[in-house]
Amino acid sequence: MKNRWVLLAIVVTVGVALDQISKQLAEGRLVLDRFVPVIDGFFALRLSRNQGAFFSLGGSMSDGVPRAFFVVATLGAIALIGHLYRKAEDDQRALRWALALLLAGAVGNLIDRVLEGSVIDFLHLHLRDVFHWATFNFADIYITFGLVFLLVDLFRAKKPAVKRVAGAASKEKRAS
Repeated sequence: MKNRWVLLAIVVTVGVALDQISKQLAEGRLVLDRFVPVIDGFFALRLSRNQGAFFSLGGSMSDGVPRAFFVVATLGAIALIGHLYRKAEDDQRALRWALALLLAGAVGNLIDRVLEGSVIDFLHLHLRDVFHWATFNFADIYITFGLVFLLVDLFRAKKPAVKRVAGAASKEKRAS
């Protein structure tokens, strides 16, 4: 039982530290909206400010709305992640990794949103000038891998994670 909390603490602490340090380095060394090629035609560094969520979703909302909305939504997500993590069974390793990564990503981007009013992004994937993916950061990478691990848990489990966690919660209520 203790090991599950150690995993969470390490993943979130290291993840948020890496996310925040990389964003500080990007802000100190990159010019806003200027591309710095790393792998020609595929990967560049590009400092940008994201008013939206994960991969710039919701970035077109009117000023002021994104910050308040996304702060409240992120706090709700953090509470849900904590609840699901606490209820996860010991054999649900993929679920615990998923939730730890999702929490690290949520906290990393929440720090930016609270302190700066927007999220700092600086990693940019593209295919020459044909296709440009959203500019993102390490927190977004954690969220992406967290979602992948969540799908792994969902497809590997005899009972999906959400049903198992909900089932454990209802058993707990009946026992008390």
